[in-house]
Amino acid sequence: MQLSQTIDIAGRRVGGEAPCFVIAEAGVSHFGDFEKALRLVDMAVEAKADAVKFQVFDIDQMIAAESPEWKERLADRALPYEDFKQIQDYCTHKGIIFFATAHDGQSLAFLNSINVPVFKIGSGELNNIGYLSQAAGYGRPVIYSTGMHTLDDVRRGLEAMVGAGNRDIAVLHCVTQYPTPPEEVNLRAMDTLAAEFSCVVGYSDHTEGHVIPLAAVARGAKIIEKHITLEFNIPNAQDWKVSCGPDDLADFVAEIRRIEAALGHAAKLPGEAEARNQAWASKSLVTTRAIVAGTALDHSMLIAKRPGTGIAPHEIGDILGRKVSKDLEADTVLHWDML
Repeated sequence: MQLSQTIDIAGRRVGGEAPCFVIAEAGVSHFGDFEKALRLVDMAVEAKADAVKFQVFDIDQMIAAESPEWKERLADRALPYEDFKQIQDYCTHKGIIFFATAHDGQSLAFLNSINVPVFKIGSGELNNIGYLSQAAGYGRPVIYSTGMHTLDDVRRGLEAMVGAGNRDIAVLHCVTQYPTPPEEVNLRAMDTLAAEFSCVVGYSDHTEGHVIPLAAVARGAKIIEKHITLEFNIPNAQDWKVSCGPDDLADFVAEIRRIEAALGHAAKLPGEAEARNQAWASKSLVTTRAIVAGTALDHSMLIAKRPGTGIAPHEIGDILGRKVSKDLEADTVLHWDML
């Protein structure tokens, strides 16, 4: 199965050598309050996230009647479709990419109608082949979260989307547990996904703090999704447990950019700063005692000391047995013109 090595989201290249695509996952942290949704957008903009993502659903389309407790729990966390169109317009005005996870086919069709630049598939669509085909069939890039999936599940889902004519699919490793203990994160699964499907790979985070998603960036994640919230310690809610808030989201994004800068390139070469430091930090061959002109050098006359402005220690084989051309005092840095 051949998937795209990079995808394009609203003119932004994702994957390859492009910077990590950082998604501020607002989800349902607005709790049905439109103004809170706009404040979540503002928070993502101020933190310099690349995109802000919400969750869109019709409660009756998403949950069957036999789960009334889940219907009751989530009903007041939905916003109407028309609100999301306004949120999208607000994001455009603020200069941040808007998209959303649709949790039912009707909501997916709505997102298509407002031309979101990418479809995000949540882990709950495990083996929901009709939904996956619908999302992929709209012909836009897809970001596919794979919490609760086996490798065969991922392959089955990808085959359905490729069968719908779409190869612009990024695959996110994810663990569907709030919060996820570090020992259950299994970041090496990203390596498996990349090797198996040769696609854009990323990580959707459900851990506390910043450490794990930052480690994912260092390990090669091209997309990072992190929940955001305005409020903490909310009863009957779980996203806040794994979220960045107004006090640390900007720091989180900045930390990702610092890690990317630190990754550098694969060549093992001294950097510019290192080259400037070589003279004082490295060593030269230095005389251990006074040496009279015409004396042939042997090991006992030489030692390696800083600075590195003279003959390098590894060149000792080229000078042993050669005669010095002038008198040298003890502790003299040896240079070629002294031989």
